Amino acid sequence: MKNLNDMNSEELGKYIKDTENQIHKLLDEYINRVNNKIDKNKSAKTLKEKAYALSKLYKYVEWVNDGIEMNNNVKNRIRIVPKRGEVWTCELGQNIGSEENKIRPVIIIQNDTGNQNAPTTIVVPISNRPKKIAVHISIRNGDFELVKGEKMEITGTVLAEQIRIVSKARLGRHVATLSDKFMQLLDSKIKISLDL
Repeated sequence: MKNLNDMNSEELGKYIKDTENQIHKLLDEYINRVNNKIDKNKSAKTLKEKAYALSKLYKYVEWVNDGIEMNNNVKNRIRIVPKRGEVWTCELGQNIGSEENKIRPVIIIQNDTGNQNAPTTIVVPISNRPKKIAVHISIRNGDFELVKGEKMEITGTVLAEQIRIVSKARLGRHVATLSDKFMQLLDSKIKISLDL
C-alpha cells in the first residue's frame, strides 16, 4: 500500500471508503466476540464465576473506550515531563496473562533527556503482589518522598522484569520521588533482568 502522503485524491477517496468498511467489519467482529463471551458466561456454575467473568469482559470493553479517549487527548498529555526516579500513576490498560494492568503507580526509569524530548517514557510497575523473584524489590516508606499534599501510600513490590514503554498520555499524576539509593538498587535489578 502507498503511503497516505503519496496518494492522489482518487486513491485517498478509495482508501477512506475501504478503511471505513474495514472498521465496520472489525466492530461487527468485536460485538460478536463480546456477545459470544456473554452467552458462554451463562453456563458458568456459580454466580461468583458469572460475576467475575462479566467484570473482566466489562473492563476490556471499557478499556477500548478509555484508550480512544486517551488517544484523543494525547497532544496535551505528551507535554508532561516526568523525571527519572519519580513515581507516577499510570493507566496500563487491561492485561494479558500476568502483565500488570489498570491504573497503578509506576517508576520512571527512562533518562531525563528522553523524558524531555520523547512522547513516551519507560516505566516499571509497582504491584501489590508479594516479592517472588530476584528482580522484585519491596518498596518501603524510607525509599521515597511523597509530593507535597499527596495522600497515596506507595507500598508493594517493584516488578523490574516488567519494563514497559508507555505514551506519556497514560501518566496521571506525580506522587513521589525515589531516593538515589533505591534507584541504584533498581538499576542493579534491571541489569539482572536484562542480563546486562
